[in-house]
Amino acid sequence: MKILLIENNKKTADKIGRLLSRNRFDYFTAFRGENGADEAMSGIYDAVILDVALPDCSGLDVLRQVRKSGHSVPILMISPKCGISDKVRGLNSGADDFLERPFADAELLARLCAVSRRKGEMIPDNALSFGKLSLNLSTYELSDAGGRVPLSNKEFELMKFFLMQGHNVSSKENSLTKLWGFDNPTAENSLEVHITYLRHKLKQIHSGIRIHCIKNVGYQLIQAEN
Repeated sequence: MKILLIENNKKTADKIGRLLSRNRFDYFTAFRGENGADEAMSGIYDAVILDVALPDCSGLDVLRQVRKSGHSVPILMISPKCGISDKVRGLNSGADDFLERPFADAELLARLCAVSRRKGEMIPDNALSFGKLSLNLSTYELSDAGGRVPLSNKEFELMKFFLMQGHNVSSKENSLTKLWGFDNPTAENSLEVHITYLRHKLKQIHSGIRIHCIKNVGYQLIQAEN
């Protein structure tokens, strides 16, 4: 599970980071709102921990920017002791939960896991689609007019990531990080291999959808020309 921590206080960030590492979360820290928003909209994270107080902007501004872009990544906001109106403002702006400092480690982990579980509720019919192509999130089957084919775990996660991006381009860096974590030396070769597998399976079911490679940029799902 990959977590984005947007926190300007290095001491606090290090403390939360150690907690996440001890509990086997893969995480990345952004110390400013601008790059934190970009990371949150990358599509590679399962949840975001967002501090209200940031050096270049308010955490609420980051939250609104992410939600305005259409990204539904679960966001847990953290803040020094605040009033009901502040919590309501955060929740109404799109936060999934709000946690006041000081907080117990166990509570942060519990709330983080809770907001992450809610993410699946945003996908109707337990399936993701692009054109006539559909991925069943329960059976790991990819289907189109020409039939259906089962996917391996990595194939499933990669196709799910592409489908979540829709028409948007998935950068190679984001694809690698999403599936293989940070700084994995074997990841690039594995990515190419699994994309080859997926392309073969798309042909198996006679899908009109292709995984298009944009040189030095990334990958994009496209409708193949007749």
